[in-house]
Amino acid sequence: MTSEFTAHCNHYYNLTQLLFKRHDRFENLLNNAPLYSGQTRLSEVDAIINYYREVQAYKAKMEKTMDDMKKTERIILMIMRHFEIPPGTVLTGQIPGEVEYELWANKNDMVYVHKTKDLQAEEKNPNSITIKLWRAGDGEED
Repeated sequence: MTSEFTAHCNHYYNLTQLLFKRHDRFENLLNNAPLYSGQTRLSEVDAIINYYREVQAYKAKMEKTMDDMKKTERIILMIMRHFEIPPGTVLTGQIPGEVEYELWANKNDMVYVHKTKDLQAEEKNPNSITIKLWRAGDGEED
């Protein structure tokens, strides 16, 4: 069973990975944005407007991920302070069947996370049932 601190650290790792992915997609959307270059058909102007609205919606999604990271980071720092874990102390964790990672905070309360190893997916036991919980919005195409 995953304990509270591990759960927050795992969540933080997943959020950092999601943010990298969303940032790259956002940059790609911006770099491929259509420009108005004198189009006179209303449908062409509408297409440009729709594209930019999609970019704005995606930016809001990326900013929400950043906010979630900041909230999780504050919880991690609070727990580290409570247990007097000194800045620079490297903590190791893993997301079973996915990755091992290191997490630490510096003296300026910046939290860092770094993947150290990919893990093999755990073999599925045909006699067990795996239940994966999700929230609305999880698993969306990014």
